[in-house]
Amino acid sequence: MKRCRLMFLVGVVGVPQLAAAGGLLLPGAGAASTSRAGAAVASADDGEAVVLNPAGIAKAKGTTITLSAAMIQYAMTFRRRGTYDPVPGENYPYAGQPFAAVQNDVSLPLGIGAVQPVPVFAVISDLGGRVPGLHLGLGVYAPNSYPFRDLCTQQSSGCQKYVFNSDPNVPPPSTRYDVMKQDAVVIIPSLVAAYRVLPQLDVGLRLSAAYARLKSTTALWASVAPNYEEDVQKDGVLAVDATDSFVPGFGLGVTFRPTPNLEFGANYSSGFDLHTKGTATSQLGPSAGVSGIPVTTGPVDDSEARCATGGTPQALKACVDLALPMTAQIGARYKFLDGRGNLKGDIELDLDWENWGKRCKDADFNNGSCASPGDYRVVVDAATFAPGPGGNLVEVLPLNDGVVRHGFQDSYGVRAGGSYHIPVGAVRDDGSRNEVIVRGGLGYDTAAAKTGWLRSDLDGAARTTIAVGAAYRMQRFEVSLGGGAIIEGSLTNPNVGGGAAPCNPTVASPGCGTTDHQGPDPIYPLASADNQPENPINQGDYKAHYLMLMLGASAWF
Repeated sequence: MKRCRLMFLVGVVGVPQLAAAGGLLLPGAGAASTSRAGAAVASADDGEAVVLNPAGIAKAKGTTITLSAAMIQYAMTFRRRGTYDPVPGENYPYAGQPFAAVQNDVSLPLGIGAVQPVPVFAVISDLGGRVPGLHLGLGVYAPNSYPFRDLCTQQSSGCQKYVFNSDPNVPPPSTRYDVMKQDAVVIIPSLVAAYRVLPQLDVGLRLSAAYARLKSTTALWASVAPNYEEDVQKDGVLAVDATDSFVPGFGLGVTFRPTPNLEFGANYSSGFDLHTKGTATSQLGPSAGVSGIPVTTGPVDDSEARCATGGTPQALKACVDLALPMTAQIGARYKFLDGRGNLKGDIELDLDWENWGKRCKDADFNNGSCASPGDYRVVVDAATFAPGPGGNLVEVLPLNDGVVRHGFQDSYGVRAGGSYHIPVGAVRDDGSRNEVIVRGGLGYDTAAAKTGWLRSDLDGAARTTIAVGAAYRMQRFEVSLGGGAIIEGSLTNPNVGGGAAPCNPTVASPGCGTTDHQGPDPIYPLASADNQPENPINQGDYKAHYLMLMLGASAWF
């Protein structure tokens, strides 16, 4: 049995570091609300209300078409504390040198360089008043986030991307056990209905069916003994490409206007449990497993498959369970009105909650019936095979399920934003005029990552949002432009155990003297998901920020 366990590990290449969003949800949706730092749960009244508060569409008249987007760029660097360990029997030139800084350096196929547009498209209508009080809408949007990573090592010659095992003398990135490359696409088509129950009270419902595609590449420990020295030749790499074509969700909203000047709004959005299925490909380092034992990885028999049948050695079947969190917002808005009752300006204060700390019961998580925003479950329909009698390959053991932990907690936010309307041009017969609308806002969100759990694959830091914008509104058309920044500053994961130097476990001295792991460790498939050896990989310092440009347009008919 011991020999079987050793052979089993040779073929194991671990689990991917797949992120739900690769950057927690950013404030707003589209140009107008993002220019207010997301403070719009009470004020949203065009197509952006499909995302922010479905009850808001009940304030629209006629038919409104909205096409809006926030274009986001994310900058992140990480420098791990400590030095590369010497590897017995090897003479790596970087042994004893400090870990090199790593930065995010993506080029997006559907973006503009590293800038990713996050769109909102919606059509809403009062149906010409055929059903008094009823409004319907159709929209498509994506989570306001930046789910892209392609990490490179900063060198004097530029930003060097890592190629696994092409040259073991090249210093590997310190973040390779966290993530090397990933991207995600989540598209959420939605139907919305709102009804004016009373002149002062609107309620709304959103029904959504999301599509998600997730791709990720990460390294892991693939040798029999724990790879405390982090020898690249004992690493393995797994790349996963998985999709879920139907992810149901819903939202509920309400707006209430006790006086003409005062308005309250509330919104609840369910979480999205993603049960993605796809394929995985693997690579093993030359020193992975046990020297001299030829073991390969291949698909299990179709009768044993849990993700899908039809796997091949070049395309193993895999599935990943993860989640986007449920969220809730409440807001209060004060409107400044002129003598005709027209809006001159407004100010709004919103409070926000995101359920990143959701946990599943062990049984439900392990069988895939429950998904968590912070703990990802990864299954690969594969096993290890060794030569048997007559040279035929004999299955040894299937691969273990993997769990990727992020140590998340619920996050909370506060946002203040508003607008000021400046009439321009001649007065029309109905008393209205064209307007220049100036918008702005400030916001703050607490950290979703607990102490020590900041990671390169998913941005869990606290952040401050600053945003401004302007719009030109005509009788039947409005164009919006805005910009903003999300500031995170210099972030630190403390040394595990509280020592002056980062904790660096070895075979002779494993662990960091803590009862709970303060931060992630490399995935080590020989150990169970709840018994991973402690080897902190994220003790170090981050610098991160977002830049945003917002563009949008709405038309009324």
